[in-house]
Amino acid sequence: MASPPTTADVALARAAAVRPLGTASPAAVERLATADWSTGIVEEGGQSHRVLVLPGVGAVRMARNAVAAARLPGNVALVQGLAATAQLPVALPVPLTEVVTGTDGRAAVVQEYLPGQAHPPHEGDPVVLRGLCEALATVDPAALEPHLGSPFAYRGPWTAARVRTVRELPGRLRDTRGEELWDGEWAAGHPSVSAAAFPETAEELLATLAAWTQDQVVAPSLVHGDLAGHNMRWERSGGAWTLTGILDWDLASVWDPALNPAYLSLWHGEEMLESIARDRAEAWRARVWLGWMALETLDDAAGREDPSSQAGPANWPKLLRKVLPRIGRAVAALRAGVR
Repeated sequence: MASPPTTADVALARAAAVRPLGTASPAAVERLATADWSTGIVEEGGQSHRVLVLPGVGAVRMARNAVAAARLPGNVALVQGLAATAQLPVALPVPLTEVVTGTDGRAAVVQEYLPGQAHPPHEGDPVVLRGLCEALATVDPAALEPHLGSPFAYRGPWTAARVRTVRELPGRLRDTRGEELWDGEWAAGHPSVSAAAFPETAEELLATLAAWTQDQVVAPSLVHGDLAGHNMRWERSGGAWTLTGILDWDLASVWDPALNPAYLSLWHGEEMLESIARDRAEAWRARVWLGWMALETLDDAAGREDPSSQAGPANWPKLLRKVLPRIGRAVAALRAGVR
């Protein structure tokens, strides 16, 4: 969702624009000094930041709350470190200014504007996507670690309460929505996610992934954390799509590299997973991680049932149709092992 900038947004952009970094080029400094931020567009989709975009000039990341504001300097330092050491084959949103705090207490920074658009979902070139996975796996994260997040950082660790929530979800929905909701046609062929079997299935999957995180089954490497949608900047020429940049490194961590193809497959097509992953073992782990991501989605949706939640209620038929087969495939892969 996009909207015109408010007066406060424009004031914050101007406050940042007059604090350019010494690494910014003279041309970039001139563009910042003469920019008319009131003509930009604010992208509202991010959970932690709103972004005022002025094509050809810059993108102003504006923290939505105190937590995001406190993390913003570290996010900026991470991108600076990546740009200086990683040599990734894509552009990064490097900062052009210092992080500033406006009169209203909001923190912001102007970053390099990265042109492009989101790739159409459910399609893509697996060779290009696999190449990105290979590039991320070669990054030495040692210098970046002070600014990287921890595993399970997005929604927090899987506490006993969260595990209990997903275990009890089929029963809760049966009591409030009827028995036919959970065991619908979308669950056919996946007995492990039937209402009766799901509690143990969920606990088995979560226990496995907790163990994989605590005692790494493979050398950990850089994981972006959200390789999807507008975070991936593509440019189209004719019928070909070229990956030109990657945004939003806020969830980056050192974790199982199989998470990168898992995230990519959620956007480009789960059927591509084996072609995106670097080898069969990575594809197998990615398949299992997709089950965890589906459990995260269910946990988030369950929270919306709380009357105090500010999020809209979940569309349970649509959600279960999408995630239950994914969990079923993940558990089937886990039990079958690498093949």
